[in-house]
Amino acid sequence: MSLLQYHALWIAIALSGIAMASALITHRLRMRELRRLQAEQALEALARYCEWLAGQRRAPVFQGELPPERSPLVQLCALQQAAFPELGRPTVALLLVHARMLDFLWRQQGLRDGDTEAWLESDHDARFLALWREHGAAVHELAVRLRDRAGVPLADAEPEAVFPA
Repeated sequence: MSLLQYHALWIAIALSGIAMASALITHRLRMRELRRLQAEQALEALARYCEWLAGQRRAPVFQGELPPERSPLVQLCALQQAAFPELGRPTVALLLVHARMLDFLWRQQGLRDGDTEAWLESDHDARFLALWREHGAAVHELAVRLRDRAGVPLADAEPEAVFPA
């Protein structure tokens, strides 16, 4: 093997190593960006869900859940299952509070429709706000973990700042 072939072989090996390192770095950057985008979508869905739930308190009549194709909670769960399986526990905690909140809202609607005086005496505001605090804690835990998974701070990603005025 001549000296020229020897140096050419080493240059080819070095270029191959550089190409592999570049491909690995590019792949990691793409995966990080994809994860950030998915976390951002999940936080946006979480914020839309919080707005919807806060709107249910302000609505004169509880309208029930949104259809699954329009539900931000369904979108959030789909994103969690696809991209963030490690966030299963905080998502389940949110779903449990969601079920209690919907049960409360349905019961209050029935009481309001059936016996308005009993509804007024039921201390519905304090009970709703207690459930809202539980909901806020579950949302906050999920949002913090999603922000951590995003890897970078996300602007306007504070779904726990929604308040049912």
